[in-house]
Amino acid sequence: MNLLSIQTGHNATIGLMENGEITALLSQEKLDNIKNSAAFPYDAIKAVLSERGLGPQDIDEVVIASRMIFPQHCLDPRGQEVVSDHLNPPSTIRFVKRLEKGLTGVLLPWVFRFARARRHAKLCAEGVAHLQNRLHEIGLSDKPLHFIDHHLCHARGAYHALEREIGNEALVFTLDGMGDGLCATVTRVGPSGEWQRIAETPFNASLGSIYSETTRFLGMKIMEHEYKVMGLAAYCKGYHLETYHRVFEPVINIDPGNPLSFRASLDTSEFYDYLAKHAVGERFDNIAGAVQHLLEDRVTRWIANAIHATGIRRIFTGGGVFMNVKLNKRIQEMEEVEQVWFLPSCGDESNPLGAAYARAIELGQRVKPLANLYLGIGYQRATLAAFIAQNHLVEKYAVSEPADIEEAIAELLAQGQVVARFSGRCEWGARSLGNRAILAHPSHLESFFTVNDLIKARDFWMPFAPTVLDIWSSRYLGNYDPARVRAPHMITAFRASPLGVQHLRAAMHQGDFTIRPQVIEQEVNPEYYRMLQAFERRTGVGGVMNTSFNLHGFPLVATPEQALITLEKSGLQNLALGPFLISKKEQP
Repeated sequence: MNLLSIQTGHNATIGLMENGEITALLSQEKLDNIKNSAAFPYDAIKAVLSERGLGPQDIDEVVIASRMIFPQHCLDPRGQEVVSDHLNPPSTIRFVKRLEKGLTGVLLPWVFRFARARRHAKLCAEGVAHLQNRLHEIGLSDKPLHFIDHHLCHARGAYHALEREIGNEALVFTLDGMGDGLCATVTRVGPSGEWQRIAETPFNASLGSIYSETTRFLGMKIMEHEYKVMGLAAYCKGYHLETYHRVFEPVINIDPGNPLSFRASLDTSEFYDYLAKHAVGERFDNIAGAVQHLLEDRVTRWIANAIHATGIRRIFTGGGVFMNVKLNKRIQEMEEVEQVWFLPSCGDESNPLGAAYARAIELGQRVKPLANLYLGIGYQRATLAAFIAQNHLVEKYAVSEPADIEEAIAELLAQGQVVARFSGRCEWGARSLGNRAILAHPSHLESFFTVNDLIKARDFWMPFAPTVLDIWSSRYLGNYDPARVRAPHMITAFRASPLGVQHLRAAMHQGDFTIRPQVIEQEVNPEYYRMLQAFERRTGVGGVMNTSFNLHGFPLVATPEQALITLEKSGLQNLALGPFLISKKEQP
């Protein structure tokens, strides 16, 4: 059975499951080159079906990664908004919100709850109608359509993608801004695979919303720049705790009546207004440090409470808040935790993964964990050769086809040059895992400045990350224990060892010497592993600096066209495009 799963709205993504195995995951942003694209993922669906040699007739069911779908979630393939009726005139919404915050809301809260539920029901009905129109355009309107709860998607994705020891009990934690009315859940998985959600937190007590609204308060983009706040937090000077106690501590805590959920003193979706009243004049680095402290404190206590209540010490995490690698570092260091698995790229782009798993389980299918994340689109040598010819690249650049492209890349890196690697199927998610990567020598701090200033144009405080050969991981990463936590996807962090600081100086956080690694194993990506081995032979260094192949503000490249744009619009000197090496010519 073939299941096509769809995440609509923010960072629209699709997944394909063939007979219980995830064979493709691709975000719409990889095709339209709009970061976190919310366009209906028509292009992604078409590309994945082509990659797998399938057509719409080969899909048995369509699965939507939410119980609620609104008209704005069904933008057309060009990103134009679906025209909605007048269910939501902005002036009416503003007026109702003012009433709800006033005396009327205090005296008659049920009126507003009823009105909100009625409005949501109407919007969802309209959203489903628009969804059917989009599916009709692709030839999928005759397929059975199923809707899966948002947080069940996060939980199923985290557990089934990573669990390889069926028969052991586990706890699955989900945490995000909001989805289908919730922001957090705790699920107990029994030894026979039975599932029981044992706790949930409503959307208006959301740590994710607090972090995102703090991001917005600091002048950055919500649902995109939270990682910048996390990176900035490491530079606070210690007295950020004063800001924490004064501004953040009173807002949200563990619910004393239910220690597996959260309770807030205000509606956290309106946290920006709270900051505008209470945080003006606070230092920006103190604010970043304070919100990071809040997150780490509340989440580690929440997880500890669940472990103490159940006695289960094996945990899985999913949901966008767990993209915070410093939080994940704290979790893996908890005494209560025996083993932890962090779902890679665990924002809403992971929900098609969980939706497919959830529906397959409902159908009684056996499902398989993910073997790797190289689940996007790829290009054959002939296609890349035609692309080079059609764009007359030999006239503008030095183009060659080395006998061994991986050895050629390693040689350039060893010489201190920067190389973009475009190889195989593109990786799913937010992290470069080698197939769409900008690589550099990690021991030279010059690599950091070259990539940051001439190519990426990122904020100075943001770190890069390394890919590390598995045989070097324990030498570079403090307290690295793969039996406790593995690190193949750049989704958690470790303190660098002294040798790690020496060898990976350009590929770590410069404020606290933490590393967010991709520990690579040979069977996961043999060609990339061989390139790292070639670099190791030349330099004695067991890793490379690896950052995503893109320009600042754009998604990770997926196509040759996007790779060429990045080469031409940046200071990047070398592009390994499949077996071809394209280098900018020396200026006379």
